[in-house]
Parts: sequence; C-alpha cells; structure tokens
Amino acid sequence: MVNLRVCALECEALRGLLQERAAQCLVLDCRSFFSFNAAHIRGSCNVRLSTIVRRRAKGALALEHVVPNEELRARLRQGLVHTVVLLDERSADLELPKRDSTLLLALGTLCREARGARICFLKGEWPRDRTGPRRRGRRGAAGPAALPAGLRSPPGRAALTRRLSLPSAPAGGYEAFSSACSELCTKPAAPTGLSLPLSASSAPGSADSGCSSCGTPLYDQGGPVEILPFLYLGSAYHASRKDMLDALGITALINVSANCPNHFEGHYQYKSIPVEDNHKADISSWFNEAIDFIDSVKNDGGRVFVHCQAGISRSATICLAYLMRTNRVKLDEAFEFVKQRRSIISPNFSFMGQLLQFESQVLAPNCSAEAGSPAMSVLDRGASTTTVFNFPVSIPVHTSSSALSYLQSPITTSPSC
Repeated sequence: MVNLRVCALECEALRGLLQERAAQCLVLDCRSFFSFNAAHIRGSCNVRLSTIVRRRAKGALALEHVVPNEELRARLRQGLVHTVVLLDERSADLELPKRDSTLLLALGTLCREARGARICFLKGEWPRDRTGPRRRGRRGAAGPAALPAGLRSPPGRAALTRRLSLPSAPAGGYEAFSSACSELCTKPAAPTGLSLPLSASSAPGSADSGCSSCGTPLYDQGGPVEILPFLYLGSAYHASRKDMLDALGITALINVSANCPNHFEGHYQYKSIPVEDNHKADISSWFNEAIDFIDSVKNDGGRVFVHCQAGISRSATICLAYLMRTNRVKLDEAFEFVKQRRSIISPNFSFMGQLLQFESQVLAPNCSAEAGSPAMSVLDRGASTTTVFNFPVSIPVHTSSSALSYLQSPITTSPSC
C-alpha cells in the first residue's frame, strides 16, 4: 500500500497563507453543514459526505464529492492551487478522527487526485505546561504526519497508552483557528424575525387586513425569518406587509398556496405553487422549479420570501428541499437548521415522505432505482410525478406553537441503496 503523507499546518501558518496567498490556497472545512453555517473561515468550502455516498465509495471517493464546485475543481486539477488545507471541529492530529470521518476520506481523495498541490491538515498544539516542550511525531519530528486508519496501519499500544495517559486532548481544527485568528472567521449573528406592528391598517403600503385568506395567526406576528442571507420564510400575513418585505430587501416571493393572493405583483417578482396542505398533495413535483427560481433571484443579487398560509408546512417544505439539494444535506440536518430559525415548522406526513424521497435522489443520484423512489424517478426540471405517500392523516394548522411540540424531528430513515 502506498504510504500517503500530508503536512501538518499550524494556525499561524494558515493565517499567513490566507493573508499573502489566498488565491492559491483552498481551505476545505469538513464539519457538518450546521456547524459550518454557524461559523467558518472566510473563503473556505464545506465538505459534506452523505452516508449513502460513504457506503458506496468504500473509502475511494471521487474528487467531485470532496470539491463539488466545478470551477474550484478545475483550478485544482490545473495546478493553480498551491496548498489545500483540511480541518474538522477540533482534531489536533490525524490519529484522532475516526476511520470513516469526512476529514480522512477527503484527505485520501486529495492525495490521489490533487498531486500538484501541497495537502495539509490544520493541527493543534499541546498546552505548554505539559511535560516536554511540544508533542512530536512518532519519529521525533514535527513534519509531515502519516494518514491513519484506512490509509495506513492502525495505531499500536504505545499510541493508545499515550492518548489515555494525557488529561485531555489539545484543541485543533476550527476550534483552535477561531481562537487564534478570529479576525479571519465569520460568525454571523443568529437570524431573528423582523418585528413590526401587528396591525396592517396602521402600516403604510400594507394589503387589506380584512382578506380572509390572509388572516394573521397570533404565532406569526414576529415577522419573516432568515434561512439564508437570500432566503426568508414566513406566513401569508407577512406577504401582505410591504413594509416588512421592503425592510428585508425582498425582491421576489414564492406563494406556496392555492388561495393566498399576490398582493404586490407590480412591485415584486412572484412564483406561484398552487398546492394544498393535505396528504394527497404532490409538492415534490415543484421542488426543482422552486429551487431554480430561488437560485435565479440569488444570482441576480435579490432575496426571496417563501410563504404559504401559516409558514408551517408547505413553505417550510420548499425551504427544506432547497437546502437539501443546494447544500447536499440530509433531511434531518436541514430540518434542524430551519427549525432553529422558525421553531413552529411542521410539514405534514406526506410532505415529509416526499422530502425523504428527494433526499435519496439528491444524496445518491446514481442509485435511484435501488432506493425505490417511484414518485421522483428523475430530477429533471418540470418532471411530473404522482404522490406515493397517502397517509390517512395530515398535520393541521394549530393556533399555538406548543401544540406542535410533539413533532421534534423529521423521519430520519433513508431508503437503502
């Protein structure tokens, strides 16, 4: 077996690279989508590997999975990237991550397919008050570190004894870098809803509050919430408040309902998705069209507000589908991400089933036949489908958020393939 080796890079060295040779340095963050969006090194890219991809790859991932951005991948293959730095949450050396961790799988792929670049992992340091100046490698050098697990033999008893005898592990990865070089990290404030007066009649530019299809639920009075910098989620009432929309810089709306009106068609760009919130509705056939619409607005520098009647089921489903496809994340991860921003989201059971089918298509597009997704056989734009999940009940719109507390997380079992 080829003895693949990578360089260990300290935080100060990475700081210098980002300040002096940023165009030739590619930083790959191997943490979860949730952690990456909470805070990350400016200019870094998130590497996410689904369980299905890991299982099918059997340790030999294609470069497309590690660097999904086609432009970055081309620069890497053309030798325009001098250094690739990988990091996880806090691993200080390569003996700490698990064998099937994203970090080690990505390192193996890059060592095989990016031979023209220097491959490094972001290491940590042992505290100075320990015996000895600094922990050295097995050969007594602080230079390149051998890849563990599947890329070399597992650590022996000496390594295990050394690890167990230490009071605690040193901080490495993003944890170490954010502490030492916080000015090079981004940590946006937690998104909050816009709070404006509840009465539409007292707000300039508001639609008629007497519209029966746009009645204001008490739990929606806070305002739209930011899912991503260009994507907002809320209710039909929020869509009737031009002052709210303008304050957020909204330029386009997706109306995921059959009866809520588009109040300001002369002012905003609209996309209508006429589906009902029941177990017979096929919302999955609209996923790709909605995602393309959001991306087109984003690429034009605009912002999209997605709403249904209450901002709980249909519009939340569209936002979840967008996160899953564009960020290649599982349904449960996307669900928790959105739920932290709008705690009352609760797609009905049928929509959750359709999202699970969409997950199998997004995360493993080459195994759709094995995954068994008759409702979504292709991801081609405009592909029409029929609903497979005909559950006997659907989740109603409740009048208080506490009534939704029983649905804490989505169904997490994905089809095998």
